[in-house]
Amino acid sequence: MNHSFWTSPLILGSGSTALKLPSLETMGGVALQILLMFIGARIFIRVLTRLIRRLFRLSGGKIETRKRATMEELTDNVIRYTVYFIYGIMVIDTLGIKISGLLAGAGIVGVALGFGAQSLIKDVLTGFFILFEDQYGVGDTVKINGFTGTVISIGLRLTRIQAWTGEVEIIPNGQVQQVTNYSRHNSIAVVDVSVSYGADLELAVELMRKVMDGLQSENENIVGEVSILGVQTMRTTDVVLRATAECRPGQNFGVQRVAQQRIKRAFDEADIPFPSAQSLLGWNGDSVQGPQKSS
Repeated sequence: MNHSFWTSPLILGSGSTALKLPSLETMGGVALQILLMFIGARIFIRVLTRLIRRLFRLSGGKIETRKRATMEELTDNVIRYTVYFIYGIMVIDTLGIKISGLLAGAGIVGVALGFGAQSLIKDVLTGFFILFEDQYGVGDTVKINGFTGTVISIGLRLTRIQAWTGEVEIIPNGQVQQVTNYSRHNSIAVVDVSVSYGADLELAVELMRKVMDGLQSENENIVGEVSILGVQTMRTTDVVLRATAECRPGQNFGVQRVAQQRIKRAFDEADIPFPSAQSLLGWNGDSVQGPQKSS
């Protein structure tokens, strides 16, 4: 193949309307240069983010784990945006486009794009204040706009929350209206147990106290006072007994499950009767008994 095919400029059209393009050799060199710059940018981002993460980890106990994870996520975003912005400027320069003229035109284009970028600016500003005010961090259990889950990442524009069932909710920071953070203070485990009206309530309360005291001594998630409140509610077919325990943030549900299981076992051993499944509430509000066994 003729070597001049690769080195000669390409001309599209004819006459005064002809478009003159660089040679294939020149365009290939530019494409290779852009590719190498992209690879270099990716390597630079990876090396710099790992270095920053290592520096955060070397700080040890000076920065708590939640804040460190949040700062690492934010730093990664800033590094990525900055490097890609510089890469974009270098690509424009490599293509032979004068940046000064581009910036002059950007003022006009910016006015047109400004209206469309309002939501983006709102997201970034809101994200900044979320991080600055430390409203929540990576690893916190929160409820945002009615969605409950664990924060897995925070950026200047987006917050990602994962529910316990696995779904990931991606929320633009500008749309964060209401935040409930369950990880800032100790939580309370509320243990409600129903017994029948024929049960010995004093014995039931005493058994609950023994179970909760034993659980407190062996469960490290219980960090505060355990209280046996006694009768909480008297309903049509049962009596509800309640106990509470102060737990680490977000650990109250696990403590409740363990406590209910142990109380059930203790009541079975002491023959404390639970409400009968055959006791139903009739339409007129009277208690209706299910079919009885014939003698």
